Amino acid sequence: MSNKSYGNSQIIDLYGNDHSPWVQSVLLCLYDKNINYNLRTIPTLNLLFKSGVMMPAMRDDSYKWKLDSAEILQKLGNYSLSSTEKKLIFKTWQGVQHRVDNPLMFFYAFSLCKGFHNNKLFNLYNHALRPLTSIYFFTLLNIIKIKIRKFTINEKFFDQYSYWNNKLLTQNTNFFGGDVPNIIDYQLFGVIQCHCSIPYSPLIKTLQENTELGYLRKWISNMHIKFADYPHLYSADYFNPKQKIIQKASNIEKITYWSGLFTFLLILPFTLVLILLLLMRRK
Repeated sequence: MSNKSYGNSQIIDLYGNDHSPWVQSVLLCLYDKNINYNLRTIPTLNLLFKSGVMMPAMRDDSYKWKLDSAEILQKLGNYSLSSTEKKLIFKTWQGVQHRVDNPLMFFYAFSLCKGFHNNKLFNLYNHALRPLTSIYFFTLLNIIKIKIRKFTINEKFFDQYSYWNNKLLTQNTNFFGGDVPNIIDYQLFGVIQCHCSIPYSPLIKTLQENTELGYLRKWISNMHIKFADYPHLYSADYFNPKQKIIQKASNIEKITYWSGLFTFLLILPFTLVLILLLLMRRK
């Protein structure tokens, strides 16, 4: 666990989009620890050349970008997970490929993402260029969808959450970390935010209705209470206590996003070459 201490006056730079489960896990931790941050949705040039558009990435007063959500969470004071539980967390990500089943819904959902950077002009700049990352992840998810098609003919979403439900039953605590959230809470709840940001009905209904996931639903409710004012709480529309907390993009932000998207589509050959280069830089 890192001994790095972040004061309330320090502002962290975070790159990512809150539709990503791994970005969500870092945002949840920053919120929980009351650490101030600027959220940018496009990478710096230095970060772009280093790792493409993969997210999240975080930098503090050291000015060095740190990649990988698990490593970032450890730097923020969390213990690392066992290799087994890392795999089980990643397994709950299954189903995310359905986000691209409806292309229009995919890009519409991304257009609603609000800018959270303190500089309003920089926010608009982010919205103008952010469609490139949307196109990138739309392409990447379609590639993943094709690759795993033979493994997802009979999707059993219950299986990927039963371990975590049973762990809560055994622990008999409000959170995986006991009385307070830990890295499991941040990462697993981040995955659920991802699933709820562009919901796939069979997966959401499994989480809502399966009688054997009662302890998991109770945990989600505990997390809703803990993160009542968290501005990226997509699950609040689907699980108790329900609330309308998501802060959506302003009209000017939406117009800027759609204008950027249409521009990238108008120059599609250039956009495709750029996407290919970014895929090659994927780590």
